[in-house]
Amino acid sequence: MTSEDNSSGRQADDVPSPTSALKWAVIAALAVLALYGLQGKTAAEGELTALHGEVVSLRKTVDDAASARKASQDEIDRLKAAEADARRQVDEGKADVATAMAKVSELESKASALGKEVEDLKSKLSSAAQDTSKLNVALETANKDKADAEAAASALRGEIAGLKIQLETSQKDLEAAKVSAAAPAAQPASPAEAPPVPAAPSTP
Repeated sequence: MTSEDNSSGRQADDVPSPTSALKWAVIAALAVLALYGLQGKTAAEGELTALHGEVVSLRKTVDDAASARKASQDEIDRLKAAEADARRQVDEGKADVATAMAKVSELESKASALGKEVEDLKSKLSSAAQDTSKLNVALETANKDKADAEAAASALRGEIAGLKIQLETSQKDLEAAKVSAAAPAAQPASPAEAPPVPAAPSTP
């Protein structure tokens, strides 16, 4: 190395270089940034804590919502089961109503048939009442005819009794006439005298 080179090297060491100044400027800037970064970190930590609290609150809200959703789902399931049971009861009720309606229809048919039978019986009863009335009239007429016949028979019996008495009297008169006629025939009759003529029986 020459003497000129040594002298130039010493001059370079004595004069501050632009790179060194820039380095110090960067260090200063980094220090400022570090201060601002520390403040930002503190603020960020506060925000992070706040966010963590919000997350916890949101998680609690989500859990509460999940519990409410489960309770709602349970209630929905219960209501669906109740609806199914109600539908089953309605179906059974419809079957019971259909059976009852069929029974009512059957009873109405029987009632209608019984009504016709009652009307027929009423008609027959009316005819029987008319026949009974006619029979009563005929019976009264027969009783009257019987009474008249009995009266006529009684009168005939009286007449027959009278005729019997008259017949007996006539027979007695005839016997007496025969006896009277036979008595003179026992004595000798004179030729000049004729036998008496017997009297005729009296007419009753």
